[in-house]
Amino acid sequence: MTELLGIVARPENAGCSYLFGGPDADQDALDTVTRLLAEEAMRLRCGASPALDKWRARRDRCTASESPELDRREIEVFIAPVFGLPTSTEEELNKITDHLQGFVAELLWNRIIQDRGQAPDGRVLVHTEEIKGDPTGTGGDGFVVYAIDDGTLVFRLWEIKKHVSNSPISATIKRAAEQLSEHGARYLALLTGPGTKHDGALGQLYGLLVKLWLEHSFRAGIGVSVATSTASAPTSHPAFANVAPVFPQFPADGQREALMVAVTDFAHFAEEVRKEVWRGL
Repeated sequence: MTELLGIVARPENAGCSYLFGGPDADQDALDTVTRLLAEEAMRLRCGASPALDKWRARRDRCTASESPELDRREIEVFIAPVFGLPTSTEEELNKITDHLQGFVAELLWNRIIQDRGQAPDGRVLVHTEEIKGDPTGTGGDGFVVYAIDDGTLVFRLWEIKKHVSNSPISATIKRAAEQLSEHGARYLALLTGPGTKHDGALGQLYGLLVKLWLEHSFRAGIGVSVATSTASAPTSHPAFANVAPVFPQFPADGQREALMVAVTDFAHFAEEVRKEVWRGL
């Protein structure tokens, strides 16, 4: 995903380590990204259910099922809540468009973060919490664990937004930072119980998440990610200048991170992901 979208690190951007990409991706690359995100979306929705392989088979037109109609109805249940169905009315699709676009923004973030095995400050990727298969679910958007040089585990809690309006993108970034500041401890508390089931140092870290956040530990940190259209992406001004003032308690290099992905017309791009998912019906 990083290569397809040309994601590169930009110089320290007003207090955030900053990744940016997307505008230079050609149509072939975007088509590949669309297919990858549709696949990831269905994997998250279906898990280990046989419905995933049924969806893949129907997408690839290689199914020899004895009950194709039953298979289609089964797959629809996994697709409809987030993507709607080809038989949905325009009104029904419009009601879930906001959630669809937000889900696609989270899928982009998820793949790009997993591509980055090592951060510029030397942190090594250890674990990423899977994004929610249901974008309307409660809790934080993204959570990543790294190991620093001495093996200590540190974490970054991310807020992920899409920007498709005519308002300044800086307003979307500021809203994401403020939401993360207001609700971060609660998001971490929701992760704590399930996370403590991990073995060893990772499970121990999950048990300390809220404490580390509240005491402004060097082991804590944040990230803000925005997916938008190429026309909305800033070219010269510091895009994330309003994040650092919200999190002065995390001043060290790499404690505040940012990602912006700008792909053609983002609303249209999200619709293309939906159409790719529908190919498996």
